[in-house]
Amino acid sequence: MSARFTSLATALALAVGTFSAPVDALTITRAFSGLWVDATQPARGLGAEVVAGAAGPELHAYWFARDAAGKPLWIRAKGPIKGSSAVLDANVASSSPGTHWGKVTASFSDCGHGSLTFQPDDGRQRTAPAKLVRATASSAQACTGGLSDDHVASNDVRIVQFLGNTGVVPAASGKARFEDRGDRTDFKVQVEDLPVGAYSLRVAGTERATLNVVAASIGTFAEVEFRSPVEPGKVLLDFDPRAQLVEVVQGNTVFLSRMFDGAGRDDGANPGGTFERYVLELEAANDGPQMRAVLDDGRGRSEFSVELEDFLPGTYALIVDGVERGSIDVVAIDGGTEGEIEFRDPPEPGHVDLDFDPRGHSIAIASDGTIVLSGTFPSAPTNSVGHGGGGTDDPPGDDHGGGATDDPPGDDHGGGNDDRPGDDHGGGRGRH
Repeated sequence: MSARFTSLATALALAVGTFSAPVDALTITRAFSGLWVDATQPARGLGAEVVAGAAGPELHAYWFARDAAGKPLWIRAKGPIKGSSAVLDANVASSSPGTHWGKVTASFSDCGHGSLTFQPDDGRQRTAPAKLVRATASSAQACTGGLSDDHVASNDVRIVQFLGNTGVVPAASGKARFEDRGDRTDFKVQVEDLPVGAYSLRVAGTERATLNVVAASIGTFAEVEFRSPVEPGKVLLDFDPRAQLVEVVQGNTVFLSRMFDGAGRDDGANPGGTFERYVLELEAANDGPQMRAVLDDGRGRSEFSVELEDFLPGTYALIVDGVERGSIDVVAIDGGTEGEIEFRDPPEPGHVDLDFDPRGHSIAIASDGTIVLSGTFPSAPTNSVGHGGGGTDDPPGDDHGGGATDDPPGDDHGGGNDDRPGDDHGGGRGRH
């Protein structure tokens, strides 16, 4: 029986992962190539082609115009793409090697609309801006304005790297993950153990989101996820983080930083509706193996993911309510180890079919039949994780010792792998 969960009536306001999008939530991709017309003068058209230039993507364009004497002439232009606009250097196409015509700025507000502004060398030439619209609707339907538009077939990429700590807050850590595959492109950044507050996520010197770090039982936490095509709860991925400097900053202070190395559909709009998030996080011991399980449910889809960190490299079984649902391959990466499995309903390429409901059931990670971590997944939406047992903590109500790594009998003041100070409700070190 499929686990398509019912969309819920109210949106969950998440403190974890709260963000603000950049002003330019769009980039000119290959999907903008094609024919465009001037909405004010349909007889005028623009041919556009997005190509890979030596220094990055470029927009090449050509259009029909008239000179100061009214004679027809073709103009061709090209220039580097910067987000949603490109400044083009224009020449008269009919001359050889080409008479310089001036500058043209092409800007796009979405996949179907844009504008041209002109700066001709000859002041007698037209300077009134042109309003661009797609010549064919089918071209706009294949466009998202995000990085996935430029995906190359059979060139799937997955990069996971830890961010470096600058020493301002020695306990802080962060991780960035980039995935580029046929159906979508993702970029996610997670941070832990920073002081509570708002931080800027910068990529290549540009602020891309605000990370609101909130308190958790094992420290503090925040995350943001970019995706193209964009989906509910995500930010449109309209930039490429690869080979760029990724930083977590507050004012002029850099806390986490890394040159993100590596080479290698709901469309465009953020649909309405509501969704709810369920989160379970466990840690086996202080700075030991960690598990993060997240269910996002609503808006016509359900996603369930389980992510492991700091486990020994190897293959681990994911067991939900006593049934093995999949395996997670943990591999060494720069700064630690990492592994993840993702389920989705409706099914999608690259995901396991979500044909079970984890809510209210036990979640366990096992190696060769031995449980490494376990806990109870929340049955109600939450911004936090309850005290469900697992790890190496006492069971609920038990603070009398008896565990290999528990506090001494009668000690409920934190330390070891027991509850945080004053907490005797079980649950190991699950994040709140």
